[in-house]
Amino acid sequence: MSRIFQAAEDRRTAYRVHGAGPRRVLLLHALTGGPDAADAPGVKGWWAPIFQAGAPLGPARATVWTPNLAGSCYGTSVPRPAAGYDTRFQAEVLAEWLRAEDLRFDVVLGASLGGMVALELALAEPDRFGAVAVVGCGARADAWLWGTTEIQRAILASPSLGDGEAISLARRAAMLTFRSPAGLAVRFDAAQPLRDWLAYHGQALAARFTRQAYLNLLEAMDAHDLGRGRGGVREALGRLRAPLHVLGLRPDHLISSSCLDELITSARDAGQLGHVAWVDSPHGHDAFLIEWDPVVAWLLEVLS
Repeated sequence: MSRIFQAAEDRRTAYRVHGAGPRRVLLLHALTGGPDAADAPGVKGWWAPIFQAGAPLGPARATVWTPNLAGSCYGTSVPRPAAGYDTRFQAEVLAEWLRAEDLRFDVVLGASLGGMVALELALAEPDRFGAVAVVGCGARADAWLWGTTEIQRAILASPSLGDGEAISLARRAAMLTFRSPAGLAVRFDAAQPLRDWLAYHGQALAARFTRQAYLNLLEAMDAHDLGRGRGGVREALGRLRAPLHVLGLRPDHLISSSCLDELITSARDAGQLGHVAWVDSPHGHDAFLIEWDPVVAWLLEVLS
């Protein structure tokens, strides 16, 4: 069911509600995702297997709210913040909605960029969540992430490229951070099939996304820093009032191992670390969209 929270004439948050089970889950999407996490008529959900009957977020097990993050292009609309987009601003937009409708959840769950926003939201509204669960994200961006996103930003900013071409080329560059050398080597033994695969993913995103949304969300990811203004990452995580569960991806060529290690170690030192598990996969960062068995096992543990 699609819904809109209208905070003001120029501020609205779009979201869907899936299922009718007893567990209440707030699920936050990754960079180019959106509210369509589950399959619906004419819609292929980006995490559809997790929503099937009997799965952790199946309709009899959970009621799941899936909002569109500020800066994206799937229904949420807010004025551009004066300081630019960051994950804290995105969390503040969601917090405004949660406060207005007095929504509370057993778990706030996010993957990649969604995990970064989930961490910020858990600090903005610590009493609204029984647990925090993140997949493939760190407590802050680092030089590796800034470098990979800068390549995409340079492509998107090129005045010589039309919107579709710019999005497609930027996405091709991004795909190499979402996957791994080992995974690509298994799948491709010649250059042209790889080129075709990259072109397909670039064109697919260009058909459903906007140039400005892409730039907004890269900006938010680059500016992510949970410890900013809070005395550092460990001090920030010490303010959580719910356990932090982490699913790491190995290898991950988007979120560096040092970033993930910092999140886990800081949460442990702050006494907030819950269940930690790993997905070891040649699919790299995208394993959370492909390797369903370990994702399901971790989610079942989190929801238990």
